[in-house]
Amino acid sequence: MIALRWAVGLSVALLFGGIVTQFYARRIRHLVGDEDHHFRIAIPISLGIAENLFFTIGVAFELSGVMVAMVTWMAAKMAAHWGKQALDNRVTHIETIRFTILMGTMVSLLFSMIGGLICAGKLWL
Repeated sequence: MIALRWAVGLSVALLFGGIVTQFYARRIRHLVGDEDHHFRIAIPISLGIAENLFFTIGVAFELSGVMVAMVTWMAAKMAAHWGKQALDNRVTHIETIRFTILMGTMVSLLFSMIGGLICAGKLWL
């Protein structure tokens, strides 16, 4: 039963969370009319998997300060001008993209929390 909880929790955090986050990001870019079909998403996907795995395990084992770490991680990404490399990909609305990255990280980390709570058995029926 524990293995099933972990499989479901990690699937929610990594698979479903990744799909929803990518849908969100693409939808926002479409709404602002700032789409580039050559924009590479491989690095954000691989980073998203790593950060979701890290924070899902932190939530599952009820590590102290995991919420503070999540907020700090979002602040560090913004302070490091995450998404600035998007200028090389002919993105015209960099402010919108940076906001999308911030909100996308929040959506992604929400799924990390939900997945971690499922792994811990707190959201398990």
